[in-house]
Amino acid sequence: MIEMRWALPGDREAIIDFIDYVFSKSARPHDFATLLPKLYGGSADTTRHHYIILEDGKIVAAILAYPVPMVINGVQMMTIGVGSVSVHPRARGRGYMQALLSAVDARAKELGAAFSVLGGQRQRYGYYGYVFAGMQMGGSLTRDNVRHAMRDVDVSGYALLPMTQAHVPAALALHDAQPCRCERSEAEFLDILRSWDCEPWAVMQGDTLVGFASLSVSGGHCHAGELVVQDAHIAAALKLLVTTHGPLQVTAAPWQTRLAKTLTAVCEGYRITGPHAYKFYDAQRVCCALGAPEGSLSFDGFSLPLPLCVPAPDCV
Repeated sequence: MIEMRWALPGDREAIIDFIDYVFSKSARPHDFATLLPKLYGGSADTTRHHYIILEDGKIVAAILAYPVPMVINGVQMMTIGVGSVSVHPRARGRGYMQALLSAVDARAKELGAAFSVLGGQRQRYGYYGYVFAGMQMGGSLTRDNVRHAMRDVDVSGYALLPMTQAHVPAALALHDAQPCRCERSEAEFLDILRSWDCEPWAVMQGDTLVGFASLSVSGGHCHAGELVVQDAHIAAALKLLVTTHGPLQVTAAPWQTRLAKTLTAVCEGYRITGPHAYKFYDAQRVCCALGAPEGSLSFDGFSLPLPLCVPAPDCV
């Protein structure tokens, strides 16, 4: 017997066990309660946002369609973060992926979402109407870059501190000053920054918070899942990060122009990437908010994609 439906509260543990199994089987071991505490931690309540398919009472496919309110240049809009897309290896080829993504479309229509967004293999999701339309710059900053090109940057008086709840109001204010952002609450802020094996850090000048970062450090290298710093302190923050945590991988969203200019002036290398795939349900509204012509959603050759980036990891 095959059953397709939105999940009920009692399905929570079975969903987590199922997605842990599928992702662990295809890649490295996964523990979603730790990887995504906002969505699967002990106090998280996202079960109802999962669409599941069961065969004889057992989950064989699942998807998360999580409502993510966003603000783009002052325009509020609902979006859908798509994640935890999983089909049991022995249940593939039965059309379940189509059923999962059709459920996302239905939920997006119900909520009046402007678009849904996910990360995944381009052609796999292209079959279901998803396109690479956003962009960000990724840069690599080494200790040699810092030693030679940032020797005059003064970091005295700056410090990196593990972020606590006491830092959150100031960090959230910095986050909310961005022109494109997911709406976050103080209660969920730290859990969001802890996603995907990251830890939240406060960039301090004296007793004043001037920035924050979510950092994953491994093997003497540092990856910044998110870095938001006041413009006047970006160079000092970058130098401090590399000095204390090792070579740095960092991304800059289209509106983080000072960060991008600082990186391109000194970093070892950089590239423009399309980090996410989007399915637009109200393209005109998104383009108007971005001040872009509607035709910019589609592009050929070397023309640039839409200057849209959903700050990780809100979009799951």
